[in-house]
Parts: sequence; C-alpha cells; structure tokens
Amino acid sequence: MAARTGASVGVAVTITILGALSLGFFVTTMVFYGNAQSAQSDLDAAREDYKQFVSDQEREHAAIRAIRDEASRERKTVIGFLATNKSELMQTIAGESGMTMAELRERLASVEGSEGSSLVGLVDNLYNQIGTLNEQLAAAETERRSAQQLAQDEAARVQDIESEFTTSAAGMQRDVQAYADSNKQIFDGFEAIEGRYIGQIDSLRSDFSTREQRMQNTVDELIQENIVLQDQILRLLGEGGVDRIMPLNEEALVDGRINQVNPIDNEAMISIGRNQKAVLGMTFAVYDDATDIRPDANGDYRQGKAVLEIVRVEDTFSRARIISSSAGNPIVRGDVIANAVYDPTKTYKFVVDGLFDTDGDGIASRFERETLEALIERWGGVLVSEINGDVDFVVLGEKPVLPPQPGPAAPVAAIQEYVRLQQEIQRYDDLMLKAEATSMPLLNANRLQTLIGDFPN
Repeated sequence: MAARTGASVGVAVTITILGALSLGFFVTTMVFYGNAQSAQSDLDAAREDYKQFVSDQEREHAAIRAIRDEASRERKTVIGFLATNKSELMQTIAGESGMTMAELRERLASVEGSEGSSLVGLVDNLYNQIGTLNEQLAAAETERRSAQQLAQDEAARVQDIESEFTTSAAGMQRDVQAYADSNKQIFDGFEAIEGRYIGQIDSLRSDFSTREQRMQNTVDELIQENIVLQDQILRLLGEGGVDRIMPLNEEALVDGRINQVNPIDNEAMISIGRNQKAVLGMTFAVYDDATDIRPDANGDYRQGKAVLEIVRVEDTFSRARIISSSAGNPIVRGDVIANAVYDPTKTYKFVVDGLFDTDGDGIASRFERETLEALIERWGGVLVSEINGDVDFVVLGEKPVLPPQPGPAAPVAAIQEYVRLQQEIQRYDDLMLKAEATSMPLLNANRLQTLIGDFPN
C-alpha cells in the first residue's frame, strides 16, 4: 500500500513536470514564433527598402558590380560612394556640389552647342574656337601695329608738308597783299574815270534810245502799211479772198530791235518800253532780221540766236538780261526781237488742242495743255475754241490715242471715256484739216516757245 502510494506520487510528479515542461515549451514556441514573424516583417520591409536602391536584376549588372567593387576598395557603401562622386562631379561641372541633375540640364540648355553633344566635346569645341580667335586676334594685333606705324609715318610726312606749306603760304600772302595794294590804287583810279563816263554814257544812251524808238516806230508803221498794201495787191490780183482766213505774216512778228548790247553786264537795250506795254519778265527771241522768223521746209520756226528777259522797264526802252546766246553769232545792234503773243496794238488769238509735254518728262497729257494755255495768257494772248477769221495761230500737240472699244459689259464710266476720246480725236482732225486748208500758222509747243523765247530746257 505504501509502495503503491509512493509510485503514484512519483507518477504525479512526473506528470506535473511534463506538464510544466510542455507549457514552457509551448510558451517558448509561441515566443519564438512571434519573434520569427516580426523578423520576417522586418526582412520584408528591408527588402522593399533595398529594392528602392537596387533591384535583384540590377545587382547582377556589370556597371553596378563595378561601382560596388570601387566602393569596397574605398571602404564606402555604394550609396555613400555615389553621393560623394555626384557632389564632386557637380562641383567640377557647375561649381555647385548641391546642384541636381534637373538644374544642371536646365543650365546646359542655355549653352549654345550643348544640345546633342557631350560636355567634354563641347569644351573641346569651345577650346578650339578660343584658339582660332586667339590666332585671329594675334594677326589683327600685328596688322594694327603695322597700320599704326604707317599712320605715324604718314602723320610725320603730313606735318612736314604742312610746315612747308605754311612757310610758302606766308610768302605768297605777302606777295598777294602787295599786289592787292597796287591793284587797289589802279582800281580807285579807274573807278573815278568810270564814274565820269557813266553819266555821259547814260545821257547819250537815253537820247539815242529816244531817237531810235522814234525811227523804229516809223519803220514798224511802214512795215504794217507794206503788209496791208501787199494784202490789197493780192486781193486785186485775185489771189486772196475775202472769205479766206489769212495767216499772220512773219514780218509782223517783229516787235522791236536791239538798241545796244553790253556784254560785260550781259545785258541789252531793246526798243520797247512801258509805252509799248512791256512788262517785267517778258521774254523775246533774237534774230538777225525778220526773214529768219519764217518756218523752214518742215514747218518748224528756227530758234533765235539768243533769248532776252526784261529786267527793267523805262518809258521808251527796256533793259533785258541775256538768258542764252550763240557764241558764233553774237547779239549786235539792229537785231530784231520777237514774241509771238506780244503786240502793243493787238491781242493775238490762239486755238490750242491735243496732248502736250510741257514738263519734259516724255509723257504728253491734256492736263499739261493748261500750262501752255497759261503761258499764252500770261503774255497777253487770248484763247478761243474754234478757227475763225480772227484767229492768228493754231497750236496742236500730240493726237490722242483711242483705246480698244469697250464691250457691252464694260462699266458706264469706261464707255463714257471712250466716247469722250472719240470726240477729242474728231475735233483734233477737224482743226488740223481746217488749219491746213486756210494756211493758218500751225505750231506745236516747241515752235510756240521758240517764237516767244520761252524754252523749257
């Protein structure tokens, strides 16, 4: 009984010990399991962090292994090695160790030639350009020094010339002053003599002009009477008709004569003055005699040998400036003067039509006809529209050109312009035929300006 009791106690103790051991093992197992789970979580998190720096595939890349080996040799981690190298690279390239790659790209984008080129290539290219520019600068500096030396040599030569010129000029100035003093004495003597003779000449000129004007008036009256008598003779012989429009006789174009010529002052005295309605600015053509005013075989009036413009008007004579003259045929006393639209006793009537080029630009137009008409009226002529018995001259320009006839669909303005041109051409042809049929003096713009001494060129 006692033995059985002792065995039971031993079994109970053993069971108790086993239960305690089992419980401890269970607790230990649970603790280790919890630690294992926590370690696995840390391992998974560490692997995720590790993948942010390098993946398993990248670890096997040759470039990554080379970086790892180089970092190991320097006893650094790969990240530390890369960070150090990046800072050194940015400091070397941009001078700022903390610059990011994005900032570096932005700065490089503003550098000319950086696109599509490495930094080393860009630096080499710029270095080559700098070398070329330095060579050009050295050549330019050599040329500059050469030019500077030439300029200094030229300046020294010019200074020598100026010195010689100053010396020569001073001597010449003394000679000129001596000649000037001598000439002044001679001039003062001539001026005194001239003053005495000018008064005598003016007095004689006035008397001579008065007598010559009287004689010229007598000659003009005789010429007019001769013209009338010739016309009467023609009528009596049946060569004229009372209904025929007679042209103006060329001799009647003679308005006066040259009384005196003063080539020194480039002036001439003419035999018409205020009493003959002469005005300032009036121009006259000069001829040897009245027969020179006749038209040639082509109907052109020969240009006078000179042109005068009145600059001073007296009662019986006028002073005229010589605008142009012929060196081989100078103006002499007794030459005749003519202006087609001037006559102290008569107003000439003109019919003007056609297109004219009065400004010499090579383009004739009907608007420039007004310039010619104004010229005629300025000298006292009268403009009329049709040829009749009172007309003295017919002045015709170029004939208008008729364009192609406009079609039915043409604008009304184009049709009206075509009709107007037809009427102008018909009027031009009618005036031409009537002037030729009546032997009316037919002039163009050049002939008219030749007769009145007004030349556009």
